[in-house]
Amino acid sequence: SSQIAAGTQDMMGEDVSIHFKCEGVLYSLLVKTSTKEITLLMVKALICKKFGWDEKTVELKLRYIPLIVRCDEYMTVADDDDLMIYLKTVDNQGCRCMLHVEATTSSTQPTAQVSRAEKESSFGMNYNDEIGGNALTLYVDNGEAEQEEEAEKEEDAEKEEDAEHEKEAEKEEEAMDEDDVRGEYRHNEYDEPPVVQSSSYTEPWEDGLNVSLLQEFPNKKAVQRMVDKAAFENSFGFVLVKSDKERYVVKCRHKSCDWKLRAAKVLNTRFSFSIRTHNKMHTCSRATQSTVKKRKGTPDLVAGLLHGDYPGSMETPSPGTIQKLVHTRFGVKISYSTALRGKNRHAYDLRGDPGESYKKLYCYLHMLEKVNEGTKTSLKLDGDGKFLYLFIALGATIEGFQCMRKVITVDATHLKNGYRGVLVFASAQDPNRHNYPLA
Repeated sequence: SSQIAAGTQDMMGEDVSIHFKCEGVLYSLLVKTSTKEITLLMVKALICKKFGWDEKTVELKLRYIPLIVRCDEYMTVADDDDLMIYLKTVDNQGCRCMLHVEATTSSTQPTAQVSRAEKESSFGMNYNDEIGGNALTLYVDNGEAEQEEEAEKEEDAEKEEDAEHEKEAEKEEEAMDEDDVRGEYRHNEYDEPPVVQSSSYTEPWEDGLNVSLLQEFPNKKAVQRMVDKAAFENSFGFVLVKSDKERYVVKCRHKSCDWKLRAAKVLNTRFSFSIRTHNKMHTCSRATQSTVKKRKGTPDLVAGLLHGDYPGSMETPSPGTIQKLVHTRFGVKISYSTALRGKNRHAYDLRGDPGESYKKLYCYLHMLEKVNEGTKTSLKLDGDGKFLYLFIALGATIEGFQCMRKVITVDATHLKNGYRGVLVFASAQDPNRHNYPLA
């Protein structure tokens, strides 16, 4: 048999081109018809014609791995419907999966049989029909006739022995049938099958974290997201052993497994964590797909996914697209709100949490007035101590307003963050009618 790896691609127009590789050489076929009119027999005939094979003696088997998540099994193209599904199944780039074709050639040929009378002739002739009784035949005896007679006698003896064995077997079967009718069974003739004990050995496998000892992370949250993402991608569960401001320790949920990870805070830093202990090999069996589905997706999982696919970018997909992305990557369904919270958390990790930024306003205004002379700032809170108003006018803009046209324009825009609010601008115009920011 020969193995052929083939790929198909629709070209412009109705023609369909088929590219495949056989024994290290690339070939191509052109089917001058539309996709709907292509049949399985047509494709097989073109492949046989390409290699000069006889369709009657060569049997082709077409298989491919379908574009299904976590599917490693081959799907056989058995009829025209299967072929149509393969031709119409493409990915986002319009490419199909690899097609494998197995060709099996049967080389059985009928052999001519010679009759007993022909064996007696030195030329394969039947002397009884071709030569008269008064003819005189001369031949040289080289011992072949005697050898053939001995072989025939041995065959006859073997046939007689086989016939005797068959008769004995029939008698035994009849006796067993009679015992079954009377309700008697021959337990003494039954051999118990050997007891086979299943092996408890499981080949170790990696967790997929791809981290090294003493590798540092910006905070403990980053370590948690990394472990959670690897658990979803590689289908394993873990339990929390210790988690506080100084340490983060997790281990495999199987007691017999040796997998473990320990991270601790780096000295003389505020938030940084580093990996101190990591046994990357699991000695347990992988969790089944049903076990993974029981786990719920979290905003941290979504944020970790976006950090990996869109590093340092604020432009991320919509929550609906993120739902499909998480389900395709991890096999977990998440809600729209979870996708939105994960999207916002990704933005907070890049720009900072708005809540923490509001807490630093007093420090920011102090440094702003100290560095820029003449700067005016004002911060007001409501009765509950919550943020209400903020006013900023840089000293340079106040000084430059003396040369501007005495017309002030006020505009505002709504803020779309979690705290909402309104951002108000005050601007003037210079002698060239250009906008000049004031406050």
